[in-house]
Amino acid sequence: MHFPDVLVAEFLESYYQVEGKLDPEREDERLEASLAEIVLEPYFDSLELHSQMGPKTETITCLSGAFAPVAGEQHPALERSGVDFVGVRQGRESLVFGVTDPEGEDSPFVLLLRGLNCLAELSPPFQMARLGRHVLKNRVGQDARFDLQLGIPKRERGPSELSLWVLTRDLAEVFKARIAEEAQFRGEIGLIECVELPDGENAALRVRWRA
Repeated sequence: MHFPDVLVAEFLESYYQVEGKLDPEREDERLEASLAEIVLEPYFDSLELHSQMGPKTETITCLSGAFAPVAGEQHPALERSGVDFVGVRQGRESLVFGVTDPEGEDSPFVLLLRGLNCLAELSPPFQMARLGRHVLKNRVGQDARFDLQLGIPKRERGPSELSLWVLTRDLAEVFKARIAEEAQFRGEIGLIECVELPDGENAALRVRWRA
């Protein structure tokens, strides 16, 4: 079995495991307890992120900071689990799940695997209903597509690291094509993109690749 087939199989396994085994009421109770904690996070409600690809600039309005598909013992920002922000891309009916690596410890490949796992665990219907109650609050329609954004720090990179970027982009493209063959995900996955985190507070994110 080729790696893209493994990736799709694991994505579907995570999806069906969450869909069939989690207790929505219990997860909601644990989420409420988590939201009550005060945690410093890099993204806050209503923060706007601007991403630039060529001459075009897009805006993402953040609706939430760290959010765990499956609630853990601690806040997801402390566990470094789940997504680092949930947002809406203006001008598109897209819900954005962002995973970031501000310290530069992970490659886009690792972030892609983490992001796809979060996407699998957040996309079952009861999870979307949970997101709607606690995060979206009617700011995104039911037909919204899912975008995945991978954020890494800006710095100089050598040929081997840039080759891994290309491999990750190709893998994202193959994944999108394969998962679209599954009825419940046909048209569901929007953009998968890798961006460099800005140096300054008001600087735009630079889109390095997009699938």
